Amino acid sequence: MKTKITLGLIAAVLLTQAGCTTKIRSLPLPSALQTQNAQDVALYFGDDAHAPVKQTFGNKEFAVRVNRQPEKSPEATCNIALTKAIQELRDYARTQHANAVINVKTRFQHNESTSPAEFTCGASLNGSTLAVRGDVVMLETN
Repeated sequence: MKTKITLGLIAAVLLTQAGCTTKIRSLPLPSALQTQNAQDVALYFGDDAHAPVKQTFGNKEFAVRVNRQPEKSPEATCNIALTKAIQELRDYARTQHANAVINVKTRFQHNESTSPAEFTCGASLNGSTLAVRGDVVMLETN
């Protein structure tokens, strides 16, 4: 009887742990985020070139966690998390009357990416998590 209970507890722990395993992923940045839209707050990832800074509003970070949906892959939920975090960053920039966010970085825990082509995300069977940070600024316009 004790053996069955012990085996049952071990199985429960293993199943619980299997669902909590988070993998750090480096994924391609969606092309929509790599293209600047003159009507929206511009994003400049890492060391992307940009116009001179006219005014700085400070550094801002938003962290987002998206629950995994059964029909979506971990990569898809990472993209959803990135889109939500970028939207929050842009919304904040608008409230500051900024026209750009420069030095944009993505991270999961201590793993950070400044790449203009990739982003970092933590994905598990339960969902995806990441943070997006950047310097909110007003760039000079021509």
